[in-house]
This record gives sequence, C-alpha cells and structure tokens, in this order.
Amino acid sequence: MVAESSTDRPGPEQVIVDVRDSRELGPAEAEELLRECRALTHKRLDAALWRVFERMQGTAPEDQEAVPPPSTLASPAAKLDDAIALAVEGRRAAFSSRLRATFDAALQRRREGKPRPRTQRTGAEALAIVEYDAHSAQVALKSAVQAMREATLEEAFALDFRIRMLLREAPPPAGTFDNPFSFAYVCDAVGTVCRELWRTAGLWRPIMERVVVGITPAVAALHRELNVLLQDRDVLPALRVRTHARAGTVTAPNPGSRALFDQVVQLLGGGPSPQVAGSTARGPAPTGGSTTQGSFAAAPESIWRVSGLTRPGRGMQAEGAGDWMAQQNALVWSALVGALSNLQRGTPVAAGLPELAGIDREALRNGTANELRGVQRAFQGKGGTPVDRAAIDVIAGVVDYVFDDPYLPDPVKAVFGRLQIPLLRAALLDPGVIADRHHPIRRFFDTLALGAVDLDPESERGRAFIELANRLAHEIRDEFVDDARIFEVAAGELDGFLDTERAQFNARLAEAVPTLVAQDERADARAEAEGALRARLAGRPVPPEISAFLEHECVSRLAAICLRDGPEGPVWDGELELVDELLSSIAPKTTAAARKKLSSSLPALLSRIDRDWPPEGDAQARRQALMSCLFDLHLRSIKTVSDPAAQPAASPAAKATAPPLPEQDGYDEDVLALVRGDWIEFRGEGETVLARLAWRAPRRRRLLFTHRDGSTAFVHTPESLAALLRNGRAVLAVEAVPLFDRAMARLVGEHRGAAAAA
Repeated sequence: MVAESSTDRPGPEQVIVDVRDSRELGPAEAEELLRECRALTHKRLDAALWRVFERMQGTAPEDQEAVPPPSTLASPAAKLDDAIALAVEGRRAAFSSRLRATFDAALQRRREGKPRPRTQRTGAEALAIVEYDAHSAQVALKSAVQAMREATLEEAFALDFRIRMLLREAPPPAGTFDNPFSFAYVCDAVGTVCRELWRTAGLWRPIMERVVVGITPAVAALHRELNVLLQDRDVLPALRVRTHARAGTVTAPNPGSRALFDQVVQLLGGGPSPQVAGSTARGPAPTGGSTTQGSFAAAPESIWRVSGLTRPGRGMQAEGAGDWMAQQNALVWSALVGALSNLQRGTPVAAGLPELAGIDREALRNGTANELRGVQRAFQGKGGTPVDRAAIDVIAGVVDYVFDDPYLPDPVKAVFGRLQIPLLRAALLDPGVIADRHHPIRRFFDTLALGAVDLDPESERGRAFIELANRLAHEIRDEFVDDARIFEVAAGELDGFLDTERAQFNARLAEAVPTLVAQDERADARAEAEGALRARLAGRPVPPEISAFLEHECVSRLAAICLRDGPEGPVWDGELELVDELLSSIAPKTTAAARKKLSSSLPALLSRIDRDWPPEGDAQARRQALMSCLFDLHLRSIKTVSDPAAQPAASPAAKATAPPLPEQDGYDEDVLALVRGDWIEFRGEGETVLARLAWRAPRRRRLLFTHRDGSTAFVHTPESLAALLRNGRAVLAVEAVPLFDRAMARLVGEHRGAAAAA
C-alpha cells in the first residue's frame, strides 16, 4: 500500500490517500480509457441538456405572434422565461454539438499541458467579466456554479487521482490537480457556447444559469460513473482516505506480501523479520542510483580468498577467536554468495566449494530446470540471517511455482529459468524484492507471469511476447551486477508491449458492458419484485392458477415498474395492493357487508388483473385458467362456510408460492470472493477454456468472462457459475494476485502442513 498526500491548505491535519495495487498505465491503454470517459461524458450531458431545454421551452407560446405585449406580462420573471423560451427554440439544436466540440478542445489543450486559465476577458474557457447592468444575473450564475461544485465534491477526490493516472502526470507540486472532467471544465464549455449563441440577445447568463442548475445532478452522477468505470478498468482499484497529524511521521501500512514474507521468516524459526529496504515503493533510492542495499561486485568467489572476512551485515559473526565453527560457516556463506555470480555468467565455480558442484550450469543457461533447490541445500546450515534464509526459500518456491504452473507456456518458464540466479542474487542483496509489491525487480517478474497467462506461443502476438521476454532475460542475465535499474527498464519495455493489448481489451469491454448493464438492471428489478412478493406471500398457500399469475405476469409488471420508477412510490405500492386485494377476495366472506364489498369491488379488480396481459400463447393459457379459477373461488368465498377444512385457502390444490431461498454454500461464497482478473478454467465436453473475469455488474447479477484479447467468452449469473464450480465444470485457475504472493502463500501452506503432519 502506498501513501500519497494532498496539502491544499495549511492546517494541523494532512490528508493521506492509501492506494492499493496501483500501476502505471501505458499510452495506448490510457488513450482508450480517456476515449471511454469522453464518450460517457457526452452521452450523459446530451441526455441532461435535452431535458433542460425541454423545461426552458415549456413556457414558450406556440408562435411568436401569440406573445403578449410586455405590459400584459404577469411579472419580470415571466417575461424573462418567455424571452428565454423563444431564444432557445431556434438554436437549441446546435447547442449539444458545439458543447461537445468545445469540451473536446479544452480536453485536448489540457492533455497538451496547457492548464485551464483562471481569468480571461475574451477566452473560450473562463467566464466573462461582469458588466454593471448584469450584476444580478452574474450573482445567480455564480451561485449555480458553486452549487455544482459542492454537488461533485464527494467524487472529485478519487476522480482527480484516477484522471491524473490517465494523463500520466506526476503529482502537482501545489497539491491541486487540474482535472479536465471536473465541474469547472463543464461550466467553462457551457458558458462558451451560451455566449456564442445568445450574446446579442443579452440572455446568455440566465440561460447558462438554468443549464448549470439543470445538469448539476447529471454531472454529479457522471463523476460517480467515471469513478466506477475507471475502477472497473483497474485504475486505482482501491482508495482509502484518512488524515494524519503533520507533526508525526507518515507511514504506509505494509502490503500483503510483506505480511507473507514475515510468515515465511517466522516459520523458519527466526522470529519476525526486520524492516527491509525498498519496502516502500516510492521511497528514495540509495545513493549511487541503485535501489539495492549493497554490491555483489566484490563478493569473493572462493572460500580460500576470504579468510577472516564476512559479507558486511550478513552471515553469522564469530563472537570470539575460539568460535571457530561459526566463523567458518560465515566464510562459507560469503563464498557461496560470491559464487552465484559465476553461476549467473555460466563460468566454473571455484574448486573450494563442493556444495555447488552438482548445479547444472547448462540448465541454468537454457532455463530448463529449477536449480535453486540445489543452491538452497548448499546454503543450508551455513549461517545467514533469518531474512537471508527466507529469501532463498521464497525465490526457490517462486521458481518451483512457475515450473509447476500449467497455465504458463514452456517458453515463458524458460525465461524464468534463465533468470533464477539473478533473481536470487537480487533478493539476497535487497529483501524488499520479496516484501514490496512495487519493487522494480519484483514488478518485472510479476508482470511477466500475469502477462503470459493463456498466451498462445504459436500466435503472432505470442511469438512477439516470447521474443521480447527472451531478449530481456539475456540482457539481465549478462549485465546485472547490483543495480536494479536494469529490471526497471525491462519492466517498462514489458509494460509498453502489453499496453496495446490492454487498450484493445478495454475497447472490447466497453462494447460488451452496456448490454450487460441492461441485463443486470432487469435481473435486479425482477429479483426486487420476487422478493416483494415473497414477503407478501410468506406462509400463505394459494391455488396453482393464482401462483402462476403471481410468478409470471405480476412479477413482470413489478419488475417493469421497478425499472421505470424504482421499488418505491405509488405505482409500485398500487401493484402490491392489487396482490393484497386478490388474496383477500378469495378468502371466505362470512358477513353480508363483506360479501357486498366483494361484489362491488370485483369488476374493477378483475379489470386490473386482466390489464396489459401479454398476447403469447402461454400467457393467454394462464389468463384463462386464472379467470376460471377466480370465478369458482369467488363463488365459494361468498358462501358461509362452517367447516374450516372446506375453505378455499386450505384446498388440496393450493400450494405455497414462496418457497424458502436455498442456503448458500461454499461455492456461492467462492463466486462472491472472485475479483476482476481471476482466471477460471471452464471444462466442457472435450473442450477446456481459460477465461478471465473482466467485469462484474454493479448489481452483481452478471459476470463477464473474456478471452485474453478481451473478446467475450462467457456471461454467467452468480447462481450459474456456482453450479459449475459445484459440479467440477469450472475451477479457479489463476488468481489476480502477484506471482510472489501466490508462491509465498503456497510455501506457508506447505510449511504448516508439514508441521501439522509431524
């Protein structure tokens, strides 16, 4: 987790933003996401402007000749309303297109690094200087703009962070960010177009004031949508805002991988690991340009050349001249560390180190096997700190995990194999490689692993990826000594290659999402309707014909009302009252007043039930069955019944329409726990498909799984996916978790399992 701060104004508190799993966006992906944001902005503003102009024209007379003379107008306000209605009538068609062009031009200028001008007499963005005769109109306009600012404040903080990532800009020095999607840019564009269209009529200020007031709810909703859209595209997927006293020290919480590394150290019996350098991703680099702690350049290659020496800060220091064994172990440890550079370069290891004699140097050069287990055995019992021993254990576990992974192609596994010694040397030099998710060395390997899932080595894209990975592996293997920047450059090249793939993925996702959002809304509305009926019918048995009406036509009507007006309001309540009246009408009527009331209300009730019945054959069959059933039930209900067993509600044909909901099991919980980026293996008849969870609908009724290129593979509901997991036709293949975290979690599990078995 990374901490950033915003210092907009002096004060005793500092705003701290904890950003989890942040990543750099490439230019192609950022461009595609900006296009999506711009398209969504135009779509929402166009819809809002249409309603605003409809309201402004609502007071307009049918034709200009019908306008009464000024002396007969009811008030100055009414006169202004009529003038505005006539003014916008002829030019409103041009407003939306001009607003889009103006907003896009301002966005382009902002992307070119030109900030929004704060004051400008004749510019396109800023509000004009107020003339003395327009003071009251300007005051009203400023109040409307301020109201829009306050309405968008809640979403502005997170949106500023995300848009800054899309623009690929560093944090501004003053603590403020000029967001081109903010309320200010929207108001600038509205003001520019209003002046262009209605300056001569002297009406641009009151028209702009009405436009700003009318679109304020839409702009606030737009900012919420933009945040959700960017969060769904993994642009700062998690933000947490807190405050911190400025007198204290700001410390970011440890990332999840740090906690995992601590567990590995503890399992090795060394107690909690100390703080390691590089555990803060944005911390300053050590002097000399290197992000690591020391240098392996002078590490000894043979035990006979290091008599009396140990690697500074590492190994077991002898407490006295008589502690000969501890001193010898420290010497061997230092010699083994020095010999790693020989293994990396493929040169012979010194004869005085028989511990490394069994290492297959050819396998290391070609990356065909994990030779770190042999290295691990060579270091075993030779001292070293708990952090050192844990680092060797983790790196060996990471390479094991890669070679065991069935979802990585063999050429990519070979890349990891060629880099296993450089990775081990880097981890021994700087344990932050393991503990810090944002360390440049670790980021390279995590990106390589996640970028290779479901890669087809025979495709053109797959061949290009593998060629790039092999070139980077050879450069790192041949040139790495102690400077992590070579990994940082390699990670940048890898991200640049994957950038276009991510942009293509986002474009295809943007095409698929609108349809799924509509499906999600319909499914949620139907679930809302079914829940309302279930609450109404709990424990009340009804005849099958009525049950069929409630489960089909009534649910459909309630769902349509929910989509149009929401699950509250008079229309929704009226439909539920119809259900109550229907159930009440078939109950026995034991008094004359009750029978009279039923007779008088029955025609209206039947008419409401019969209204808007679908014409399909199945629906019409249910209608006929319901009407026949109701005729018999109503006849029976108006007769005095003394025997409770003969009452229609207890008829043997009756059944309960609200069965209890099935209890959720572990598979349902597994579906809820899935996150974007998780890969699922779907097993069909003779075919296995690996698909990634790319999007979960806002109401969580739809899950979109895509292929690697972003094309749609499957769309599931939580229930359908849980059923596939339950019967083994779907399994979680690769979690959206960095490679090192997955490998360390497996390592912890193995250690604990072995301890429990012992």
